[in-house]
Amino acid sequence: MKPLETFCIVLIFTISSTFAQSSTCDCKADLDFVVEKMKKMPSYKKQIKGKKAEEFTNTYNRLSAKMETPIPVEACYKMLLEQMLLVNDVHASIQMNNSYLSEDIAEDADKLSNFKASVLFQNHPKSAYNLRDLEKELGNKPAESLEGIYNYQKSQKIGIYYAENKKDLIGVVLNSSLNHWIPGEIRFYATHTTDNKYNVYQYDINTRIPHFVKSLSFENGRLWSYKKLGNTNNFEFPENDQPQLEFKQINENTQYLHFRNFSNSEKEAHLNFYKDVKDKITAKHIIVDLRSNSGGNKKYSDTFLKLLKSKKIYILTNCFTGSNGEQFTVKLKKLKHAIHLGQTTRGIIAYGKNYGYQYNTPSGHFKMTPTDMNFHKYIAFEGKGVAPDITLDYDKDWMQQTLEIIENRSN
Repeated sequence: MKPLETFCIVLIFTISSTFAQSSTCDCKADLDFVVEKMKKMPSYKKQIKGKKAEEFTNTYNRLSAKMETPIPVEACYKMLLEQMLLVNDVHASIQMNNSYLSEDIAEDADKLSNFKASVLFQNHPKSAYNLRDLEKELGNKPAESLEGIYNYQKSQKIGIYYAENKKDLIGVVLNSSLNHWIPGEIRFYATHTTDNKYNVYQYDINTRIPHFVKSLSFENGRLWSYKKLGNTNNFEFPENDQPQLEFKQINENTQYLHFRNFSNSEKEAHLNFYKDVKDKITAKHIIVDLRSNSGGNKKYSDTFLKLLKSKKIYILTNCFTGSNGEQFTVKLKKLKHAIHLGQTTRGIIAYGKNYGYQYNTPSGHFKMTPTDMNFHKYIAFEGKGVAPDITLDYDKDWMQQTLEIIENRSN
């Protein structure tokens, strides 16, 4: 393939009073604001010392020098992200506040026509490749290759190919059923971080607003919501209609616990679940299913540690197991008879948000969510995840595989 070429993007363009935006912002004021908030985070205080502190200051000075005059909003966003990425803290984030494309614009032919005539739409980054040639080449990639053709939900076909450095990945629209996207437009840039983990800079499918998500795994033909054509295996996920909290008897010797979260918002459900099952956990083998667990409060997870202490535990995780779900995984793995099965977790584990405060930057274009909780003892897993003792196959039911492991372990 030819080297990647992208077009510069002018971020904001006035179409109507609904769509009015400022094309530039005072990014230096925003950078100072972000740095001030970062310096209060436990992750900054734990990590930014010595050479890292020097790098942090040098990066700030270099970026500040580019902000002496107002700069385009998206360029500012990328610079703020660059500064924030010097701290390894997946929970901490900064998002754009701007509204580029609302539902009424997308569904109104005249407004959509105006949008497509805008500088914002015309200058959206595009692939320099001939799309017909690109699709043909990607369609011939082997099944195990990361490069290839992917579905995004049911609305788009995306071509994913390596950037010039052969590490990072680019996703381009090949076909779209959505009128506000056209073939050739870039949907995302995925920056490789470690192992099979990527940070993804994506343009939202509905609003086209850029946003940034850290520590996503690329496995089983899936990166986030991008799924490779021909790969219909989804055994790493729990069933869609599965209860958030579940206990069941699998057989005489095996029981099953499922936790989708440990959220404070479901306090009563967690307390009642514990009361209901604490005297029922009697089997020798216990499957603890934490697939896609989004985390929450350790008060609702750690109460089960004592109940499971004397059991043979089989912990199931996938790449969307995060936060306290990962911390609980680490604690369970320390039990004498525990085995961790499945897929490496998300890697959003070493810090957290107790109050979840969000702050608008001085320009109003961005919203920062810093972290305020310190779980630094898990730093080895931050941005990497907790790896399983046994990686399960993606082409066979995970519960079936787990039960086979239990049977073999019983013999």
